[in-house]
Amino acid sequence: MKFLFAIALAAVHGLLLRLMFGSTNGLMEIMSVTFLFFTPSLIGFLTVILMPARKVTTRTAAFFTPWLTSLVLLVVTILLNMEGTICWLMAFPIFAVAAGVGGLVAHWLRKPKAQNTGNWQKPNTLNVSLVFLVPLVLGAVEGEKASTPKQLVIERVVILNAPAADVWKKLISNKQIDYQANKTSFSTLLGFPKHMSTTLDTLRVGGTRTAYYEKGLYFKETVTNYQPERLLVLRVDANPAATPAAVMDEHILIGGKHLDILEDVYELRTLPGGRTRLALSSRFYINTPFNWYAGIWAHYLMADILDSELELITE
Repeated sequence: MKFLFAIALAAVHGLLLRLMFGSTNGLMEIMSVTFLFFTPSLIGFLTVILMPARKVTTRTAAFFTPWLTSLVLLVVTILLNMEGTICWLMAFPIFAVAAGVGGLVAHWLRKPKAQNTGNWQKPNTLNVSLVFLVPLVLGAVEGEKASTPKQLVIERVVILNAPAADVWKKLISNKQIDYQANKTSFSTLLGFPKHMSTTLDTLRVGGTRTAYYEKGLYFKETVTNYQPERLLVLRVDANPAATPAAVMDEHILIGGKHLDILEDVYELRTLPGGRTRLALSSRFYINTPFNWYAGIWAHYLMADILDSELELITE
C-alpha cells in the first residue's frame, strides 16, 4: 500500500504543478526547461523518497519506478483533456528520463552515510513542502525568457515518370482524397488529422489554395509566386483561432506561439526521358527553450506531412 501511496502522492504533486503552470497566463510556461526537465525530476524524487526503503533497493529500481508515476500523469491528464496525446508522446521520453534521474538522487540521499544518516531517511513535512515550492519559483523566474524562435526548412523530393506539364496540372487541380486510400502515416499515428481535400480558387498571385483535413481543420495558403510548369510558392496563413481545441493541443498548435508553418514551395525540373523532379520544401519556425529536441520531432512530423502531400500528386 505504501508503494501505491507514494506513486499516487507524487502524481498528485505533478498534477497540481501542471494546473499551476497552465493557469498563470505566461508567468509559468509549460513549454519551459523548468516544467519539462526539473518538474519531472522532482516527481521522481518524491516517488522514491516517499517509498519504504526496502521497496527501492537498487539504482535500477530508483530510476525506473518513477516511470510509473509518469505514466499515471500521462493517463490522467489525457483523460481530463489537459494534454493531447501527441504532446505526451513527444514529451514522455525526456519526462521519464528526468523523473528517473530524480529517483536516483533520492536513492543516493537515502543511503546511510558513514558519518551522517541524513535528513532524508524519514522525510519530514518541511522537506517535502520545500521540494514542492522549488519548481514554482524557478518557473516564475524563467517565464517565457528562455524561448528562442528558430526557422527551419525541410525538403522532400520525388522523381515522376511523367512530363512537367502533366505534373503541373495535377499540382494546381482541385483534389478530393479517398479517405480509405489515405494510408496511415507517422503524423496520423501522432494524432495529426488526415488530409481530405485541396481547392485552388484561381492560379494567380493572390489566389487562395485551401487544404482541408479531418475534424474541421483547414489551412489557407496564398499564392505569392508561380511559373507555369516550374514553380509554385504559397504563403501559409494559419489561423489558430479557427482550429478546434479537440484537434490540436495548444503547445503544437500551428500558428500558435510555439509552432508555425510559413511557406511551402513546389519546384519542378524536367529530367531526361520525359521524367520530372518534383521538390516540395516547407519553411516553418519553432519557439521553445529546447529547440534542439522540439526540432527533431518537428522534422519528422513535417517530413511525413510533405511526403503525404507529394503522394497525392503522384497518385
